[in-house]
Amino acid sequence: MSGFGKTEKSILSVALLILVAFSYFLYDDSLLFPKDQNHQLELIGAVAVSQNDVRRKNLDTFSWVPAAKKDKVYQNDSIYTGDRSEASVQLQDGTQIKIQPNSLITLNLKNGQMNLDLRYGNLVGTLAQGSTLTVKSGADEFKLENSEKGGSDIQFNKSHSGTVDLKLLSGGVKYINKNKVQDLPKNAPVAVKSGDLKQLKAPELILVTEDNTTWVRATPQDPLPFEWEGKGNIGRYQIEISPTEDFKSLSVKKSTSDQNLQMVEPLEPGNYYWRVKASDLNGRIAATTPFRKFTLSNISAPQITYPQQASEVKLEVLAKPQDTLTSETEVQWQGPADFKKFTWQISQDPEFTSILREAATQQLSARTPKLPSGQYWVRVRGETEKNVQSPWSEPVNFQLSLVAQTGPERPILITKEIEFRPPIADRLPASPEAPQLAWKPVLKTKNYHVQISKDKSFETFERIDATASQIEWSKFKPGKHFYRVFARGHNGILSAPSEVGSIDVTLNDPVLNPLPKLNVIDTQAGPRETNISWSEIPFAKSYLVQFDKSKDFSAPRQLQYNTASGKLLLPEPGQYHVRVQAIDETNEPLTGFSNIQEVLYKHRAPLSAPPLLEPFNQASIFLQTQMEPFIWLEWKKVEGATVYQLEVSDKPDFSRTLIKKSISSNRYLIKERVPLGKIYWRVRAEAKETAESSEWTEKREFTIYHQKNETFIK
Repeated sequence: MSGFGKTEKSILSVALLILVAFSYFLYDDSLLFPKDQNHQLELIGAVAVSQNDVRRKNLDTFSWVPAAKKDKVYQNDSIYTGDRSEASVQLQDGTQIKIQPNSLITLNLKNGQMNLDLRYGNLVGTLAQGSTLTVKSGADEFKLENSEKGGSDIQFNKSHSGTVDLKLLSGGVKYINKNKVQDLPKNAPVAVKSGDLKQLKAPELILVTEDNTTWVRATPQDPLPFEWEGKGNIGRYQIEISPTEDFKSLSVKKSTSDQNLQMVEPLEPGNYYWRVKASDLNGRIAATTPFRKFTLSNISAPQITYPQQASEVKLEVLAKPQDTLTSETEVQWQGPADFKKFTWQISQDPEFTSILREAATQQLSARTPKLPSGQYWVRVRGETEKNVQSPWSEPVNFQLSLVAQTGPERPILITKEIEFRPPIADRLPASPEAPQLAWKPVLKTKNYHVQISKDKSFETFERIDATASQIEWSKFKPGKHFYRVFARGHNGILSAPSEVGSIDVTLNDPVLNPLPKLNVIDTQAGPRETNISWSEIPFAKSYLVQFDKSKDFSAPRQLQYNTASGKLLLPEPGQYHVRVQAIDETNEPLTGFSNIQEVLYKHRAPLSAPPLLEPFNQASIFLQTQMEPFIWLEWKKVEGATVYQLEVSDKPDFSRTLIKKSISSNRYLIKERVPLGKIYWRVRAEAKETAESSEWTEKREFTIYHQKNETFIK
């Protein structure tokens, strides 16, 4: 191949020069559209600061030109700033406008006043003293007037949606719209809507989805529901999911205008943290929630362990020669502990279009319906407590081959109807602790298979294997149950089931222990507690205690207890009747009511000193003889007192007592010989049951005279 000729080289050189020239014009078109074409327009200011991508265009020109520092700004000029770009325009009246990134404004001078057409973006303007700025945004037009000496700084924000937000940063500015004059609040954002100022509420975020939530995924695309609430000036939300608390690395970052998100992105099982950010109408992050934690786990399908894949299940079936051989067979599987329920299917085709049986169970095994010989497929899936379903297991194919053979005879139950009442604490040593199930032994039997169910259909049942012809149902539950027994031959064939028997487990009613009496001595008769206890009942979740003043419990008060003892609060004095009942897991009565015990709540005020009646204080008593005086001492009775202590002394401090008596009456006749002169006496009340005593009364005195010597005083 020959080289380029002289002509070809010349053409290539010219093409390269043209390409370089046009490339420069793409970078700077000022040669095509010179900046000095604005000499006929009115000068209104100049560019003071220009950083990165700043462009200028007049309404009368076609293209944008780069705006450099000190470039002049003319009437109807538009200024644009790109990403990470800023500009500052100094107007001739002293007003300065700082234009933030991604903004577009148009400036013009009308009747000596500066008009600002804010298309979109963020600005910070400094209004010079006495200057006025007219701002236009779509159909809205208003004036801003500096009202203080010196400059005033004000921030403008306008999103593409058209809303204009104002924020006074310093100084004082009046907002004027259609003769309506308002002072802009300082450092409080306001929105201009239809000519009015409306206060902007700061964005608020509240996470609704609970902390430490655990989600289980059956497939990697199962949605994870996140929910939150947002209030205030919010444009969009951004949810972030990270494996670490510092959010330095993000697993998911999504934006939405809704207050919820169904996250379907695949995540590895483990612990994660999530939070939500709110952007205002200008796209700036205005609020961020604290993080919350969640745990993600995946569930796998159960695995069928019996029958094996592509295996043959050979069974000997009890049948008459003319009968069609059919038999049940067992399917067993294993799965994670999270599964609380399983659904299994058996079909005649691998696509499961012809399903012979579908059933649910809580067991790790199930029995198929009676099937003839043939080829079948089984599969199973698990379900968690929160109703999350796993995928179906891999279908297992097996061949069922049935052979007629005589198997064990059906067992015969010894007792068809079993009634059992669990023993109480003081039971006899020989009392059984669980229901006893027994049947007659069957020949040619390897073991027995017992089924216990809540219903006669035996859709779900508890299975117990036994080698002897009797078992003890140790895991019994209250209520009525049904049972049947199969005999399994040495060849593995099950006999026909026995007749269906019943087990009726009845619980004893609680035994309420005697309640102690309440004797309260206090100034007020308020609520009082007393101890209460009763016999413990198996399977009881709680106990309901009723008490009422009426024997028929016509309007009982009720208290709930988690144990078989506690405190019973009696609201007021009186005679109460009390009974207790056991409650099951479903808050239904588990037993009847216990025996009724009575409790007496008695109240009285503390004993007071008895008021003294006779003789009056400082009385004079004249005796006719020197024999016994026969003087009556009397006082008022005191409520609650059973006896009264009386002291008589010839000493005012009662250091020596002439008479000391404990009497049940409220009067006493002095028959004892006492000396002439001053005699002192006092009384106090006592209650023997509570060993309580009142204070002594104030002492009284009387003087005894004798007719032979009336002036003698001892």
